[in-house]
Amino acid sequence: MSNIKTNLRNDYLTKLKQLSVEQRTMINHQLQKKLFQQPQWIKADTIGVTMNQDHEWETWPIIERAWQENKKVAVPKCNPKLKQMTFYQINGYDDLAIQFYNLMEPIIEKTEMVIKTDIDLLIVPGIVFDHYHYRIGHGGGYYDRFLADFKQATISLAWQGQVIEKIEVESFDQPVQKLIIADV
Repeated sequence: MSNIKTNLRNDYLTKLKQLSVEQRTMINHQLQKKLFQQPQWIKADTIGVTMNQDHEWETWPIIERAWQENKKVAVPKCNPKLKQMTFYQINGYDDLAIQFYNLMEPIIEKTEMVIKTDIDLLIVPGIVFDHYHYRIGHGGGYYDRFLADFKQATISLAWQGQVIEKIEVESFDQPVQKLIIADV
């Protein structure tokens, strides 16, 4: 991992944490509105989405909207030993618990595993993005490994303040297909 990526991650995490509640609300609203208009969203039967951390864009309203539209929702569970993610279908908030790395993850005993090829649209989180749709996440490489052979639609949600011209790309880095940007 390069120092450049580490520095960018830290700088943009600070920037995200400094946004006011009002700014975050406006950005979240705009990102969700744009997402729900995308053909990839409209066509998808199963949405893969992470439960957001405080500095990330809200995903619970996205999950609720998916259910309103009779879509299935798959949330990842991390396997820290293998540094891999497996997605599980959730049907309510009770299917989740705080687990690895203090993340809200599916409770395996209460949920059903979703195979990768059944996810029609994967919403990929990130901290910094570039104009080529590459991203810097939290540095574990979970999404890059998952995306290496993922053939369905991928979208990331970003605020314009998270987008830079170009990220130094390494051989394992995987871009997303579409970047939705809130220009608030």
